[in-house]
Order: sequence, then C-alpha cells, then structure tokens
Amino acid sequence: MRTRTKILIVDDSPDFQLLVKAFLSEESYLVLSAGDTLQATGSALREKPALIVVDIGLPGGDGWMLLDRLKANTLTKHIPVVVVTGQAKIGLEEKSKAKGAAGFLSKPLQKDTFVNTINALLTTPTQSPAPPTATPHTPA
Repeated sequence: MRTRTKILIVDDSPDFQLLVKAFLSEESYLVLSAGDTLQATGSALREKPALIVVDIGLPGGDGWMLLDRLKANTLTKHIPVVVVTGQAKIGLEEKSKAKGAAGFLSKPLQKDTFVNTINALLTTPTQSPAPPTATPHTPA
C-alpha cells in the first residue's frame, strides 16, 4: 500500500481547514490540521509533513513567527511552506518569500490554483542534484 503524502494545514478557522482538507483529500493527500502556532510546531516535529500551509493570522503568535520557527529548526527547515492570507496588504508575498516560504496564496482560495501550487511544490526537487560521480580511469 502506498503511503499518502502528509500536508499540515495551520489555520484557526475550522471552516478553512475543512475546505482545504476537501481540496487535498481529492488528490489523495493525508491532511493534518493545527489551529495555532504551538499545535503547528508540535505537529510539524512529530508528523514530519511533506508541506505546510500557514495562515498569517494565528492565535499564539502569528504565521510569520511560525514560519521563522520552522525555518530556524534543522528538523523542519527543509519542509516547503505556503503562506495563505485574507489580508490585502502590499508586500506580503515578498515578505513571505524573504522569510523562506515556497509559495504565497490569497484567500479566498481558488481550488485549481491551490491544488496546482501544492502539486508543483511537492514534485519539485528540494535538494540540489548530487554531484557527478567520478568514473574510474581505465588504461587504454
């Protein structure tokens, strides 16, 4: 049996969590959820998701603090993070990328755009290719 890819959704809205879970479950992802930064940090360390979706406005510290925490931890810094927000402030996408987010989406989410973003990030190699191996020299 194939192991389903885990995605952690961090948002304090149960309705948003259910919506995203519906989108991603259709794609056969295993969706985990957390409602605040403390739950999210614990889930990320314990569950080791392949990707994390983070809302900026969260109880217990905002999404920026969580993003900083995830990117500073050697156990989670490799996990791609997609920032989502309903805020309409200029510069949020640039700020999220500068803090290490792999993607940025505005609420309300468009299903196709959201799913395509998640799929693209999970199929993109996160590591640089291995250096070429030396071929043994054989005398002519």
